[in-house]
Amino acid sequence: MSVNTFEKIINNLNIDTSKVPKHIAVIMDGNGRWAKKRKLPRIAGHRKGAKNVTNIVEAAGEIGVKFMTIYTFSIENWNRPKKEVDSLMNLFEEVLTAKLPQLMKKSVRLNLIGDLSSIPETTRKKFNDAVDKTSKNDGLVLTVALNYGGRDEITRAINKMLKNGVRQVDEETVSKYLDTNNV
Repeated sequence: MSVNTFEKIINNLNIDTSKVPKHIAVIMDGNGRWAKKRKLPRIAGHRKGAKNVTNIVEAAGEIGVKFMTIYTFSIENWNRPKKEVDSLMNLFEEVLTAKLPQLMKKSVRLNLIGDLSSIPETTRKKFNDAVDKTSKNDGLVLTVALNYGGRDEITRAINKMLKNGVRQVDEETVSKYLDTNNV
């Protein structure tokens, strides 16, 4: 969509851009069910979800959202059939390749949270390359939650604190060790 299209949508909806939230989150859920309801393969639903979230990211940046988190792949998603997981990893790579120029043009900075150690090397490399290439961008900060789970994040934070010899734990200290410490 063009900027003019977004301006028309914003004007038609009477969005007061001074009251836009600083941070919004999107949980990508229901794509497989959407496809099944239409008698399509599950990956068709994931592709549709990727297209929709791309439009949402663009719109969020246009109306002045500063931070956006997209929960794309939970730890529990590894329990899906291998073919579906492989298709999702391939889709992540395709979307990153196709959308990186747009992220650069819109000055979007990409950030990752989650346990990336289990992500296939090629997918992890694509994400890390995109994070590096967008690191100096100063627009919307787009955080992708990949192989993410809240309890896992807390467990990893505690392990980092123990490794660093933290003896006193308070809310501020825990926050410093969370994946989301920069949001």
